[in-house]
Amino acid sequence: MTDTPPEAPEAPEEPADELVESPPVTPWPPATDHKVIGTLFVVFAYLFLIASGVIAAVMRAQLSSADLSIVGRADYHQFFTMHGVLGVFGFLAPVWIGLATALVPLQIGSSRLAFPRLQALTLWSTIAGGVMMACSPFVKGGKLVSGWTLSTPIPDRTVVPGNGPDLLILGLTVVAFALLLAVANLLVTIVKLRAPGLTLRRAPMFSWSVLVAGAVLLLALPVLITGLVMLFVDRHYGGEIFRGFTGNGGGNPNIWPRLFWFAAYPTLWALLLPALGTAAEIIPVFTRRRLFSHHRAAAAIGAIGVLAFAGWGSEVQNLSRARVLFALGALAVLAPVAGVLLNLLATVARGRKQVGGRPPDTRSAPMLLAVGFLTVVAVGLGGAAISALTTGTSSHRNYWQVATQHTLFFGAATLGVVAAITYWAPKLWGRHLSDKGGALAALLLVGGMHLAFLPMFVLGIQDMRVHLFTYDSGDGFAPANLVSTAGTMVIVLGVVVFALDLVVSVVAGKGRRADGDPWQGNTLEWATSSPPPSHNFDRLPEVRSEVPLLDLRTAAAAEAEG
Repeated sequence: MTDTPPEAPEAPEEPADELVESPPVTPWPPATDHKVIGTLFVVFAYLFLIASGVIAAVMRAQLSSADLSIVGRADYHQFFTMHGVLGVFGFLAPVWIGLATALVPLQIGSSRLAFPRLQALTLWSTIAGGVMMACSPFVKGGKLVSGWTLSTPIPDRTVVPGNGPDLLILGLTVVAFALLLAVANLLVTIVKLRAPGLTLRRAPMFSWSVLVAGAVLLLALPVLITGLVMLFVDRHYGGEIFRGFTGNGGGNPNIWPRLFWFAAYPTLWALLLPALGTAAEIIPVFTRRRLFSHHRAAAAIGAIGVLAFAGWGSEVQNLSRARVLFALGALAVLAPVAGVLLNLLATVARGRKQVGGRPPDTRSAPMLLAVGFLTVVAVGLGGAAISALTTGTSSHRNYWQVATQHTLFFGAATLGVVAAITYWAPKLWGRHLSDKGGALAALLLVGGMHLAFLPMFVLGIQDMRVHLFTYDSGDGFAPANLVSTAGTMVIVLGVVVFALDLVVSVVAGKGRRADGDPWQGNTLEWATSSPPPSHNFDRLPEVRSEVPLLDLRTAAAAEAEG
């Protein structure tokens, strides 16, 4: 079977101002259907979210009170390493790749990805690399005490012996390379396979955010891959790139944190961008108002992608000469993020009301999650601004930095994922999630994140160090840690509730069936059945703006009134 399907018989002619023929296609086999591949990405990633959440719960239990010994120092640091690695490279990056794989062709009116078989290869490569990362603590000599940045200490074999670090490095390399190929495929798809009339200026906000995030990852991931390869060479082939840490080589250990953060800092922003795009899709649909300014929101997301590389040095401890410039860069990237939030708030308050359709439905689970996402990002922006202004001080070595990263990046991005799945589940799988279950999950996740992360800012003010695994009762850290631990348990409960909702509603088929446009959406994915056929579309609406389905409803309402 070739990637160019044969021509199909012509369908009945439709009015020129309403419907146009989609390109003729033949069905893709399940192994290369982007919706199947994307779904498998999401399932795989969600398993790692659960694993990362359990690890976080153990770590917070250790810190819930003074002088506890639930786990020892080495085990705590190993948990610390795996929580970060699995959370970012096992969950966040693969889950957004999966959602983009499933949704982008539908949003741009395409029947497929540019390279369907390549995306299937990236799926199984990501799974293989993720399994390698997850197994690394259990092999002989598997102690990992370097944190998720692998830099304290750098895993030189003389300092961190054993096969565990090797398996982790190799697993990270495989995952990073697979993600690199996946985003390249998505970029080509968005650029080359858009429906007629769907210019980049009219691209849906989610697909636009994927395009910008993909461009960022396309520049950042090769740096991470290169650094990991050099790290492996140092451990096994006598390289002296980083080995100066032990005094036994001529390398410079300061190279590694520079390489890592040059890749990791923009990567974190890239994982937040699709969440912003998701909120920009959900809020206009459920408030029945047009996005306040589509072009300004798109420009702000593009600016985030450009400025994501400006502040990486603010995370490195020994860049005193350039620290002011990196602090300014870290501040600059916050401005367009605030611009997107203000645009969404203006949509609710001052956006032009849509003509026709149903009344607003602001209490649905997707809307609750989108609004909760905005509150978490707002708190994270405040923490990041203070962190940037105090670059080089103790706030970059204590829990203020942990609170900022967990609020702005990890927590907000995770909420965006849950909102995206809740919103697009009826389209992808033909079943609605439970209204009550979705509202409960939203309450638990949003409330739990504020309960868990706000006390971390307090611990930062109290100067609790990042890698501290226990503390004395006289340090005064116990109250904030106890509240943060309670919040973490609430988050874990929210993750479990959402997982059960997915299993019952979608897997067991208990959720109510969805029609083609259950939310009265504005973009092309709602112009086909739920779930879509393997070729996605039998016919496409004509695209004259960024909201083609809203244009059709507006024209129908005007015709009815006339």
